Amino acid sequence: MKIPNKLLALAIGGVATSLLVRRAVRASRRFEWRGLTAIVTGGSRGLGLVLARKLVDQGVRVAIVARTEEDLAVAEQELRGRGGDVLAVPCDVRDPQSVDAMAKKVREHFGAVHLLFNVAGIIQVGPLDAMKQSDFEDAMRTNCWGTLHTVLAVLPEMRRRGWGRIVNVASLGGKRAVPHMLPYSVSKFAVVGLSNGLRAELMKDGIFVTTACPSLMRTGSPRNAIFKGRHREEYAWFSIGDSLPGASMSAETAADQLLAACQNGSGEILLHGWANVGVVAQSWMPGVTRSALAVMDRLLPKMGGIGGRAARGYESQSEWSPSWLTQLSDEAAMRNNEMRPHPVGSNSAPHSS
Repeated sequence: MKIPNKLLALAIGGVATSLLVRRAVRASRRFEWRGLTAIVTGGSRGLGLVLARKLVDQGVRVAIVARTEEDLAVAEQELRGRGGDVLAVPCDVRDPQSVDAMAKKVREHFGAVHLLFNVAGIIQVGPLDAMKQSDFEDAMRTNCWGTLHTVLAVLPEMRRRGWGRIVNVASLGGKRAVPHMLPYSVSKFAVVGLSNGLRAELMKDGIFVTTACPSLMRTGSPRNAIFKGRHREEYAWFSIGDSLPGASMSAETAADQLLAACQNGSGEILLHGWANVGVVAQSWMPGVTRSALAVMDRLLPKMGGIGGRAARGYESQSEWSPSWLTQLSDEAAMRNNEMRPHPVGSNSAPHSS
């Protein structure tokens, strides 16, 4: 059937107009980084530290926030060495009073908060039978409530100014639950819902909220993630997957995409490298993805080992990890301040997506 020329011209014109309007809207939301102030939670290591590096390089004043003072001191020294105007603030994002005190200190030091990047998070890996209710509660307190606490702490000032940008780092695991990561996935599903809802309600105030859902990133965080059950086998599959280029992306690539989304005022975005097959499957074949995850669950380690007890990644090493299979992730750990040990129960929260 031949399409009439007039109808074809109208269709082409409609597409072109739509693209021009989209470009114009995006351009109207863009801003210059230099001179602004950002808070980066989880900014002492991993993705948060990579993000802080890129922000200071853009001339942004950066407050890095984390629970471990030793990690903060190392990160602050490095960022100052890059010429950054940096403030390191110990803070437990699970505690609203600690968050309010942190936000007050940042305002007193820099005068204003324009940007908020919620990166801090915690991850536990192991079968459902190894998880306790407290594991789900811990994940929710850090990943979901921690995000809400920081948003509420900066919101009044952003509303008075009529401008602000908030980026909440969720996960692809908040779009499709991954076996042996259930507390993490549950909390990240909550972050996606919270963040998208905040965007709808805050846009009228001139505040754009971006929900970022990364795939696996090579941040080096598996060393300090928490593992249960057959913890050495769990650490092996997780750290290998976190390192393979076809399954994971570099933290630097993720940070670049995240900053571009913030600058464009984007809504919900999937961060991924060119070869992340999981992202493609999630986007285009959700039914196939669900079936594949069920098969994956059958292949993952069975319950056993240390059971419900917990061990950090660096306490769970084996002949498989570290090895040549985890080289990229191990190198990222060296670069991104992940080598300092954090015993289970210490005041530290690793993040991986």
